[in-house]
Amino acid sequence: MNGLTGVSYHRIYTPLHDLMLRGFADIDVWTPRDDKGQYRPLPDLSKYDLVIWNGTLAEPQDQIIRILNELSIPFIVDMDDHWRLNRYNPAYHEWEARQLSTKIQKAIFHADAVICENERLAQEVMKINRNAYVVPNALNLTDLQWNVGKKPSPIFRVGYIGSRSHRYDLMIVAQAVREFCEETGSEFHLCGYDPSDKEWTAIGYELAPVGHPDWMKLKPGVHPSQYGIRYSEIDVALAPIISNGFNNCKSDLKVKEAGAYSIPVIASDFGPYKDHPSSGVYHARTTREWKDQLYRAMEGRLDGRPNAEYCSEQGSLHNVNLDRVEIFSEVLITR
Repeated sequence: MNGLTGVSYHRIYTPLHDLMLRGFADIDVWTPRDDKGQYRPLPDLSKYDLVIWNGTLAEPQDQIIRILNELSIPFIVDMDDHWRLNRYNPAYHEWEARQLSTKIQKAIFHADAVICENERLAQEVMKINRNAYVVPNALNLTDLQWNVGKKPSPIFRVGYIGSRSHRYDLMIVAQAVREFCEETGSEFHLCGYDPSDKEWTAIGYELAPVGHPDWMKLKPGVHPSQYGIRYSEIDVALAPIISNGFNNCKSDLKVKEAGAYSIPVIASDFGPYKDHPSSGVYHARTTREWKDQLYRAMEGRLDGRPNAEYCSEQGSLHNVNLDRVEIFSEVLITR
């Protein structure tokens, strides 16, 4: 995997670690670069029955695919997002320069199977490789980060917990959040904030153009094994996304994360949140609707308990991981 990003944590590290602890397989983890950014030597691939990675392994990928084919070792590509980034994504120019979209499509084409986060993404993948399976994101609900006691507060707290790539998604709610917090004295927790990152500082100033007021709480990013604690510090979670092809293939993981703490979610009426099976997801389109939903949340009229039920039923890693075992077994048998 390409380092321990949020995607690698949820799609590779945590699920495979769970399978190893439960005795399904022996797992080795390899990353292409060391801590100094230098490429590592390739591992001895001949000792493995199955190899899996998320998206692309970038520059070493072609060599790895060639070796696996020569050794008749099957490999699986795991897909959490669409391979064509929106042009507003901060990684877009590097993505294009390194031809990562092309590399991902090549990996998909040659893979023995492709595991996708959701059905919408699987439909896109099947245009390249018909052996596509759906295994949604899930949480290890025994982890400490999902079991911290909810922190009470006399101040109502709105939260956004995400990455720097959502700058333009957050612009959807900037005015509504600003007006709501100024009118009610509520707090807005912007989680993942890095003051040294121009994308994050741009997000901060778009939410509060005249400076960072007391209602804006800038929470620094943490290790993927700890970010869930941020949900224990908020009362409602926001999930705004722009309507485009990339976002249409996104995960609904924010609903499951919020569900771990029985928190309602206000989301865009699009993609993973449109017609969502949990009634704890409340939709908004216009600034007025986002603001109205925030007022309803503060008044206690939005119920987060359905998200807890959804998380327990659909977001438990122990249950979801059994689907991975079936896919791995099928690939190994049919290779």
